[in-house]
Amino acid sequence: MVVVAQWEPQLFFKRSLLKRTVMIRLGLPSDVDAITNVIIKTMPLDPQWDYRFPLRKEFPEDHYKYTRMLFEYFLDPSFDDWTVMVIEDVDPAGSEKLKIVSIGVWDVSYLNKRKDGPHHVPQDPNREVDKRGGSTRRDANQQHFDAFHNGQAKAYKKYFGDIGPEQLHLQILATLPDFQRRGHATTLCRWGMDIIRRESLKDISVMASPMGYHLYTRLGFDHLATVIIQVLGEDEKLVLQAMKYASIVDGKLANL
Repeated sequence: MVVVAQWEPQLFFKRSLLKRTVMIRLGLPSDVDAITNVIIKTMPLDPQWDYRFPLRKEFPEDHYKYTRMLFEYFLDPSFDDWTVMVIEDVDPAGSEKLKIVSIGVWDVSYLNKRKDGPHHVPQDPNREVDKRGGSTRRDANQQHFDAFHNGQAKAYKKYFGDIGPEQLHLQILATLPDFQRRGHATTLCRWGMDIIRRESLKDISVMASPMGYHLYTRLGFDHLATVIIQVLGEDEKLVLQAMKYASIVDGKLANL
């Protein structure tokens, strides 16, 4: 049984799967340590993490400090261009206690763009982290970090900019390795798919890494372009896929 309650504009519900209770809810500032744990344990499976943070094992303190700082901003209620949704599942160690195992970070700036106008500039948590020492963090390759950030921004403008403010953007999706293949990432994506229908938005945009590409394809996202992230003069590069999920397909509501 699924119990759904409206929390505008987010959803909050529990579902029972094979006697396991799974909860999706809004991430709170008090969740920052648990969410940081998910990111640090999950994201090294994604090639972009090695590309940006090749020295994280040599400088674990910096890696934890600035990762946590970033999510402090994502979770801060005053940074209302962003919403973090989390999934809690039962710890496999035998405890019945729920723990955060999967997260989705969403750019929900369409809300402020509707209020303030389409020229509203979303808050940038990465810029705030840079102001507090992030630009000199020792775990990162700063050239790669900047290439990744600037390359994504350029690609976003090129492939998604003409859509205007009426879109939802999936910034980060991560599930602890021990909890993958349980449908958690799909549930978080479907949360966004439901929001664009409820809010009459045009689509969801995402810059997909190899980790997420097959998931998004299976969920009905369309591939728009291949994006190369690379520092001039280097052979090393990242390959991302610009993808979108449209709320209307051939004049009909897309399937969830």
